Amino acid sequence: MDMVAFLENVLETTFKTLPPLILAGLGGMITVKVDMLNLGLEGMMMMAAFTAAVVDHMTGQPLVALLAAVVLTSVMGWLFGLFNIRLRVNNIIISVAINSLGYSLTKYLLKAMFGVSGSFTSGNIVKQPTVILPFLERIPLLRVFDGQSVVFWLSILCTLALMYVINKTPAGLRLRATGLNDVAVNTAGVNSERVKYVACTLSGTFCGLAGAYLSTSYLSMFTVGMVSGRGYLGNIASILGNRTAGGTFLGSLLFSVTTGLTMKIQTFGFPSQLIQLIPYVVAMLCLILIAVVRRRRKAGIRV
Repeated sequence: MDMVAFLENVLETTFKTLPPLILAGLGGMITVKVDMLNLGLEGMMMMAAFTAAVVDHMTGQPLVALLAAVVLTSVMGWLFGLFNIRLRVNNIIISVAINSLGYSLTKYLLKAMFGVSGSFTSGNIVKQPTVILPFLERIPLLRVFDGQSVVFWLSILCTLALMYVINKTPAGLRLRATGLNDVAVNTAGVNSERVKYVACTLSGTFCGLAGAYLSTSYLSMFTVGMVSGRGYLGNIASILGNRTAGGTFLGSLLFSVTTGLTMKIQTFGFPSQLIQLIPYVVAMLCLILIAVVRRRRKAGIRV
């Protein structure tokens, strides 16, 4: 296989695994902006993946399935905010509850509704539409952008939109200020609780897009546990990106490229169980590196 074909193969895998990481990372990033850590991304994505697969199976309309998943997880995001803001429940406890609910409830419903366990497949599930860019067909490397899922492009648009809104608009200023000082925000006449609710709801929205992508675009089926740590990797990508939209995108891209390379390495006969650990090892090493750099900076040591 020549180098161009190899790179195209890696890029194709990279772009297919990228959207859920970006969207999960944005979901975690936007809640941290208002000083709320959402670790329930995994459970929300699981619920979204199940909902999208079921609705797609029943209607044959992938965009309707996508919308249903987004509505469900947006409500879950709002409830996350309600429990944290009004009921004063620790957000770690809420996150654990959401993740447990996402796994257990989808497993139960899978058995109750379809009489199967583990996974659900159906010939009625239609994949999300793709964006055809025929002018890229003859351009090496760039042609991998042709035929990408509409959710892939939505994840890119969401990143660009958040980069602009957070850094260039009054709404973004309120979002950043709420995370720094609620009292100052309220004194300025802005309801800080409302800003937090919006951030939590948007976090759920992004998780809905990510989960629906997994079951109706990346695959056309639902499998218990199919989220497979992507919610946590998204949060780590957000940390690597210094909790910015652009940085989250780059952090997600790092993990996607790693995944693309590891999937290619498997074809050379290496043990798959060992190879699949590589993205998580990379994530751990990145977190260790960040911690070391921050400690050296606090100690006044130039890095």
